[in-house]
Amino acid sequence: MGLTINTIPARYEIKVTPAKLEWKTRNADLRITQKPPLIQIDTEQPLLKIDQYQCFAEEGLKNNLDQARDSARKGYANLMKYIAKEAQDGDAMAKIGHKANIMLDIIRKESVTMHEFGLGSMPTSRPKVELIRGNLKLEAAERNNPGEINGVSGTYVAGDIDFRYTPWNVDMRMLSYGSIDVKYTGSNVDAYI
Repeated sequence: MGLTINTIPARYEIKVTPAKLEWKTRNADLRITQKPPLIQIDTEQPLLKIDQYQCFAEEGLKNNLDQARDSARKGYANLMKYIAKEAQDGDAMAKIGHKANIMLDIIRKESVTMHEFGLGSMPTSRPKVELIRGNLKLEAAERNNPGEINGVSGTYVAGDIDFRYTPWNVDMRMLSYGSIDVKYTGSNVDAYI
């Protein structure tokens, strides 16, 4: 007996798409610019002037003009002394009839040198001290630019978040249905029980 059995299995397809969560972020951005403070400083140094010329002049250290004037003054004083002495000697000799020893008196007076002594300190005057005050001037640069506070300005860009969600998805479809095909191919039938 000929019996043919053909089976075709059932086939189906399952597509699963998992859920997805995607996001993109942009960070917040804060930009601050600051201009340094500008201060203009003008200074004039103090001066201390010390004039010691009079102290040095008393010790004999003078400039050429003062030295020449002092020498001229001393020469004039010595000349006047000499003229006065000569005039006194002349007056004394004019009275020669009254005294017989006038020449001896003049010689005695000229032969003895008179010295004057005294105590002094050098220098006798103080130096002249003069203070010229200095000057300090501070000037801050003003800033009147719009949007600035004391030279500081800032820009802020807010952050951003972009969400994208894809839900779960299950897609099922039948590709082929199952079947059983039974065929009798013989001519005799044998039956046994």
